[in-house]
Amino acid sequence: MENIETIEKNINMKLWEKIPVDVFINHIIPYTYQKIDSSLLNDIRNFVHDYRIILNYYAFDMNEYFLIHDIILFCSNGGISLHEIQDDSFVEFLERNVIFKKLSLDKKYEYIQHFHHNLTSKIEQKNKFLFALFTPSERAHFINKYIIEANE
Repeated sequence: MENIETIEKNINMKLWEKIPVDVFINHIIPYTYQKIDSSLLNDIRNFVHDYRIILNYYAFDMNEYFLIHDIILFCSNGGISLHEIQDDSFVEFLERNVIFKKLSLDKKYEYIQHFHHNLTSKIEQKNKFLFALFTPSERAHFINKYIIEANE
């Protein structure tokens, strides 16, 4: 009986065999050799490092529900919950996501309501999604405000 790794390799090979050589040579290979923007690489490194810091704090001193609450509070100019946001700051914050930016305003508010009513589901995924929308300087400010200053 074949093990799972062998099966996965066979499936991957079958998929690669279906790609025309022209597509592979002219579209896939050049993309793999493109230089990645250094600011993007720094942002990725910063996210991984900073998320580990906040995860350690919230996992041991609080929990992930406090984290999502604090992230929403931070990016909504002080609204305690998504129902209390007085301006469009949270919508503007979410518009940093390419897909969200393309939605109509009604769909955006529908998404926020769905997001709010299902806060307890997929909480880690939501925390990562929101925290990834921060700039590196906003992440540092969040850590200073909610972790360092909160413990002084």
